[in-house]
Amino acid sequence: MKKFIFYLLLFAPSILAGCWDQRELSQITVVTGMAIDKGENGKYLLNVEGINAQELNNRTASGFAPSIVYGLEGNSVEELSQKMNVAMSRDLIYSHMKTLIIGEKVAEDGMLEFIDYLERDREIRDDFNILVARGVKASDILKVTYQFQKSSPLKLHTQIQSMVKMWGGDPNVRLNDLIEALTSTGRQPVIAAVSIDGDPEKGQSAENMKKVTPDAIVTLDSLAIFDALKLKGYISLNDTRNYLWIEDKLKRTSLTVPCKKGLYFDAKIYNTKTRVDGKINNGSAKISLNVMAEAFLDGTQCPADFSKIKVYKEYEHRVARQIEKNLSYTIKKVQRDYKLDIFGFGEFVRRQDYKNYKAIENHWDEYFSNSQVDVKVVVRLRRTGIRTKSFLTDLKK
Repeated sequence: MKKFIFYLLLFAPSILAGCWDQRELSQITVVTGMAIDKGENGKYLLNVEGINAQELNNRTASGFAPSIVYGLEGNSVEELSQKMNVAMSRDLIYSHMKTLIIGEKVAEDGMLEFIDYLERDREIRDDFNILVARGVKASDILKVTYQFQKSSPLKLHTQIQSMVKMWGGDPNVRLNDLIEALTSTGRQPVIAAVSIDGDPEKGQSAENMKKVTPDAIVTLDSLAIFDALKLKGYISLNDTRNYLWIEDKLKRTSLTVPCKKGLYFDAKIYNTKTRVDGKINNGSAKISLNVMAEAFLDGTQCPADFSKIKVYKEYEHRVARQIEKNLSYTIKKVQRDYKLDIFGFGEFVRRQDYKNYKAIENHWDEYFSNSQVDVKVVVRLRRTGIRTKSFLTDLKK
């Protein structure tokens, strides 16, 4: 017992000492967003947003700005991130950063060497969104205020999560995903693009948060396509959803399908599964894309009686053909306009036909642009809501 008490007294101070590198909340500012533009006097213009936590809480808010955005120019993002205290009074904490926004000019010039710093720094996590600012400065995205989440990076983080969950439209690219694509011979990188709907300058005011129709709002715009480090172009949000479908990353979505001329029905898609097979045959790449999905009818403009099995079969066929059409369109568009394999088909060919792929891996994008891609979709329509026979059936008589 005496020995136990002795060792307890000996080690108790070390247990009760707490974190050796702790910093009080009154001494730090949490950085939620980082924007990197091309500088005029230096290689980069780095802007960071530090939040004013008091203003984010409705109980303690007093009408001041919810955050502060400050920028510096220089040749190294790492040095600039540590130099921000030339204007900001507290220590900046980057471990809770939610959004990294890359300026369009930086992306076009391939000036993404700062990715090495972001991956190497042990304080920065890998759970932040990476976005490209399309048609506006990256720093402008940080400054736009929003009614429900006053910090633009926090709003974007939640907005993207909701978009992925409800419809698709964002590839959910994280730092490791970007690096894996950059180092792969069978895949090219993609990053979601955002823009500002409205006047960026008016969107920076506190008044923007108080209007029913804001002067400016940050929107998901498209998907940016890269050739290694350089931005080559964009594809639309609909194509972005198709990209997610091909990547087997689509959670659920809504699809509008024609049933008659000028009339449509809505199908809610869920439980999708995509399988890709690839091989080299007679010097050409052949890709097979097989998609399985479940759906339920969400609404229709056409009179239909779903108490009949043949009507189910007809609508299943229509949904499947629409998905096949959409996916084939996106694949052919990327093959024709960009000649870059953003879908990772090369990785499937490498795993399934390694010997033949190894001989062409340095020219895979060329093979991809000329490859034959067969898309087959099977859809099962499971239910039709709370009614089988639409009231439109009686009206059309």
